[in-house]
Amino acid sequence: MMIKIPYGESDFKKLILENYFYQDRTDFIEKLEKWNSKYLIFLRPRRFGKSLFISTLHHYYGLEYKDEFQNLFGKLYIGQNPTEAANNYLVLRFELSRIDTASLERTYQVFLTNVIEGARTFLGAYGSFYTKEDKHTILGQKSPEAIVKTLFGITKTNKIPHKIYLLVDEYDHFANELLSFDLDRFKSNVSTNGFVGKFYESFKTATGEGIVDRIFITGVSPITLDSLTSGFNISGNISLNPIFHDMMGFTHPEVEAILHQSAIPGEKIPEMMADLEAWYDGYLFTEDAHNLLFNPDMVLYFLREYSIMNKYPAVMLDTNVISDYRKIKNIFKIGGEEDAKYELLETLVEKGYIDFPLTHLYNLELEFTEDDFLSLLFYMGMLSFRGVATIGWRFEVPNYVIKKLYFEYFTSIYLAKTRFAKTKRPIVQSISAMISEANPEPFFKLVEYVLAENHSNRDELVYGEKHLQTLMIGLLFPYESYYIHSEYEAKKGYPDIFLEKMPNRPVKFDIVLELKYVKKSAEKTLEKVIQQAETQLDEYMRSERFSRPDVRGFYVVFLGGEVYQWKEWGDRA
Repeated sequence: MMIKIPYGESDFKKLILENYFYQDRTDFIEKLEKWNSKYLIFLRPRRFGKSLFISTLHHYYGLEYKDEFQNLFGKLYIGQNPTEAANNYLVLRFELSRIDTASLERTYQVFLTNVIEGARTFLGAYGSFYTKEDKHTILGQKSPEAIVKTLFGITKTNKIPHKIYLLVDEYDHFANELLSFDLDRFKSNVSTNGFVGKFYESFKTATGEGIVDRIFITGVSPITLDSLTSGFNISGNISLNPIFHDMMGFTHPEVEAILHQSAIPGEKIPEMMADLEAWYDGYLFTEDAHNLLFNPDMVLYFLREYSIMNKYPAVMLDTNVISDYRKIKNIFKIGGEEDAKYELLETLVEKGYIDFPLTHLYNLELEFTEDDFLSLLFYMGMLSFRGVATIGWRFEVPNYVIKKLYFEYFTSIYLAKTRFAKTKRPIVQSISAMISEANPEPFFKLVEYVLAENHSNRDELVYGEKHLQTLMIGLLFPYESYYIHSEYEAKKGYPDIFLEKMPNRPVKFDIVLELKYVKKSAEKTLEKVIQQAETQLDEYMRSERFSRPDVRGFYVVFLGGEVYQWKEWGDRA
């Protein structure tokens, strides 16, 4: 029987009682209780399972779920190894992701509404401890800070025999949105004197008085932590701690187990695992962790789509993820100096990695540096830890999904200066001619046109083959009929670009492209370069990997920004 895929579901109770798939993470509840701080923050990229984990904590600790403990947790680790704190708290939970940042007034009002909603749910669950007058007084307050302060004060006055466990989901979501387009407003809102800073400051008083016993906060980045911690001293940011590395996300064995439980034939699983690893895997959040993690949302999206049609989804990248991650464009605007950030982007898409010291705590009263910018990409899931570097650490693009978004953005900068900024159809037609008719000339000419619109003669000083390859890949990336490999490892070398047919797509050929670039000042080397191109392509196409009738190979030589010569292997062209 195929498992029910919980794509988009973050209600723990619904997953358990309606028999959805649930990856047991409840052993981490025990680890969190044993940790040396009761006030914890855990950062992970969007759609990494944070809201579901918050819901799990709520159902485990909430007094209102005590009678349901066995039904909810009986088959899970923590149900068989319960702690004394199980269902012994009043859980106060705030969800801060859905906040409109269109204006200062709108931001404040929606933040206030979310705080009121959290307080109202709390009072509804624990109504026996509060009078009608108490509830009216609490919900009648006019600011987020006043609501929580009044709630804490009345809780203390009423001498309630249970302490509060405070949960805050996506504490920084709206602030990250605001940061990208209005730095001054961001500072005003989240500073110690701003309404957000005052809201968190009230937590500190409640913990000091013993009203709030535990806090667990989730978010994406530490970019607002400086403002938050100036009001409330969170001493337990466990985001980079290897002990908690696997608390969210799927490991390789877990994804393989999910495929088996999804009734996928065993002979298909190895190839499918390889595809899922390429698209959705590759996340590592600390140097001492051992397991690369899959983005769980992406995996569940794939399985839901596959279960419907019994084939790969037409679009491998969930549109919700596209919406989230395309906000990379906004990050480039933080602190100005966009041109310098574009140079970093160019380095990243050409090399696939970049080295820098990670920023652990941001101080936006100071200059927003390149290292701050790159660190933010890491926290948002756009980069992944890979190892220690000479200075700082080495970070890589984690997977094909993120690589695709980088290249799309990189290419959009180039296309902005051309007629293709508004119409992509000529690009699609040129690519279709190459992969369906084995005619790459329209695509090569299109690349020539884009180069002509973007470059002057002076660009030859820094322009080169790698840059040409990057631009070509960027133009190819938005279309999901093929999987793009750069520097693909073959036994006899590394073809610059290899387009591999995606499953279930009407594509006739795999395409091997060998690229050569010659500066106009070095025109006398053309004959030698062409010979190199022919020799290299011949070696690739005779290798075991590419010597098939459905693989076509081409080389192209650019002289300056113009196509000088292209040819198909085997003299078909």
